[in-house]
Amino acid sequence: MENEHEPTTWTGSKMTRRKLLSSLGIVGAAVATGTSLGSQAFGATVTEQVYGPTMQPATAQSAAADAQTAAHTLIIDPAKWDIPTDGTNSRKTTDGLNAAIAAAKSGGFGEVYLPKGRYLIDAVSKTSHSPEIGGGIRVPSGMKLTMHPEAELKVEPNGSYGYSCIFLDNVHNVVISGGMVTGDRNEHDYSHKAKPTHEWGFGINVRGGYNITIDNVRIKDCTGDCIYVNAIGMINYGTVPYTPPQKVTIQNCTLDSSRRNNLSISACDGVVIRNNVILNAGIQTEAGPGLKTKIGPGFGIDIEGYGEGAIDYETPLNILIQGNWFRGNRVYSVCNFNGYGVAIEGNFSDNTLSYGNGTDTVIANNVLIRTDRQRTAIDGQKVSEGLEGNNVTIVGNTVKGFGSGVDIRGKDVVVAGNTISHLGEAGAGIAAYAAENVWIANNSVHRTKGTSYRVAGGKDIRLVNNKAHGSDKTAIEANASTQVVLSGNVIRNCSGGIRVTNISSEETGSEVVVEGNHIDLTEYKGKTSYAISFDQKSDVTLKGNRIPGPRNTAIYGEGGAGNRVKIVDNEIAEANSFTAMIQIVGGAKHEIVGNHVTFNKASNGGVGIYLKDAKDSIVARNTIYSNSEYALANSIATKESTGTKVLNNIAVKGAVSLNEKTDLNVGNTVV
Repeated sequence: MENEHEPTTWTGSKMTRRKLLSSLGIVGAAVATGTSLGSQAFGATVTEQVYGPTMQPATAQSAAADAQTAAHTLIIDPAKWDIPTDGTNSRKTTDGLNAAIAAAKSGGFGEVYLPKGRYLIDAVSKTSHSPEIGGGIRVPSGMKLTMHPEAELKVEPNGSYGYSCIFLDNVHNVVISGGMVTGDRNEHDYSHKAKPTHEWGFGINVRGGYNITIDNVRIKDCTGDCIYVNAIGMINYGTVPYTPPQKVTIQNCTLDSSRRNNLSISACDGVVIRNNVILNAGIQTEAGPGLKTKIGPGFGIDIEGYGEGAIDYETPLNILIQGNWFRGNRVYSVCNFNGYGVAIEGNFSDNTLSYGNGTDTVIANNVLIRTDRQRTAIDGQKVSEGLEGNNVTIVGNTVKGFGSGVDIRGKDVVVAGNTISHLGEAGAGIAAYAAENVWIANNSVHRTKGTSYRVAGGKDIRLVNNKAHGSDKTAIEANASTQVVLSGNVIRNCSGGIRVTNISSEETGSEVVVEGNHIDLTEYKGKTSYAISFDQKSDVTLKGNRIPGPRNTAIYGEGGAGNRVKIVDNEIAEANSFTAMIQIVGGAKHEIVGNHVTFNKASNGGVGIYLKDAKDSIVARNTIYSNSEYALANSIATKESTGTKVLNNIAVKGAVSLNEKTDLNVGNTVV
């Protein structure tokens, strides 16, 4: 399961249990004295006596068969069961705890309570072909294991590549609550090289089963993962029926400092991960010279099934990740590498949330904050083989202080209503790379040193009604992309507006419509670039854009063989520059029609429309004039081009300078 594809370019207070129950309208019960040894207490369980009544399981109907059993609690007496509580004698401890739990089950108890103590656990299976299958503490169906807050299950240091401190094997209606589970990451012997990564050491191993809850458990320092959720068997392969875990809830837990991931899900149908603190996944371990200590992926949560090509052998399905707090995880906070139906909602994170190659993913209303302007806040990779698209929605997130904001890849992605700020110089607020069918709408990117929006190698991309404010680079860039529409965007206080290029692709030119945008660079304190620019390998339509107060050329382009340029109905107002407001160099058959260009300068000079080395273009129905007492050098200048049709333009306080040998001059008014 090790992931070798580690990125190379990355560089709230918790709600208390009492407050959570209160918010749900559940009234807590008074603390009462539980029973010990084998006596029974009817009514509230120990957990309910301490914390108040808990919510009913998600599968209340399936739990009904255990309702009578669940009313009885056994408080384990370590002395009676010959269980050490001082962290010694793992074999005696493990056997004693398992015997006590088994006796509770056979005696009709639905809950066991483990008192304060340090319990050394032999977590390595001696009977299975895989050491993580069958070892540790076994909790049967219809049982709740509740641990005192200072009850610690400590994995005995070992040299096995795998282990499970608590092993839940195809059980149902099980709750693990309270206490601590600690792996042997720092004491582990990594020298055994049969499987040198030693990445299958788990705090809690959930293998198959249904209606399982892990609540308020502190798990840390495992050689693999704090919690591993996985299936028995594979889909349509082998003789063992495929049995994924169903209806698993992981809530109010702290998952900390495991080597691989803090939580891995390779197969499931319905997992809720809510209100957990997830810290320091993928932490490095000094294991000794020549030993493999750095393993991947290093995710807080890794959703990663197994498949080959377009065939799935195990699938993570229907996962909700909500209200968690992620801090210090080495590579990602969450990666939906290839899951289906994943919602990542309302979390706090200081690292990446990724839809990976996943399908039907929602990343909504998360807060992502860093201070070093490194890494990417939200990203994706590509479409899983055999599928049409990712079908991803990224909405309502707040991003601050990362290197980049949102990195879109794959197909069928909507990015809407996100607020992104204070990014690094090399990154972009929202970028779509080699992506297709992408809608980017109503986002705000502000106070960032890099580009606000970028499209590269994309197809069918719409960037609509977004805002860019305070960028030290061009606000919107589109490179080597086709069927791109940039519409209704507002750009303010940036060094440049919109740039269309085809730098990296020789096969086809860029094809971009730039329509109805408002580009105001007047507040930018440094030197400004062009409001709109394009290169000779780009087909562009520039229509209905408004550019107030430009201090440089408002629209600049380079025409190329076979590329067409349409500049229609744009308004360039109150220009304060001696350069041309619309300038095209090279190319043929350009259309410059219906544009309104005004100047407001303190001296003579400036050009409205300027064509150089262009052929057979049309310049028609444009209005160019000076609002001040000063005249323009030229309203329209086509003298350095050939075959231009200059028709029905209005030029005030500026001459029309044409190529008298080749140009057509009809219906122009020069005042």
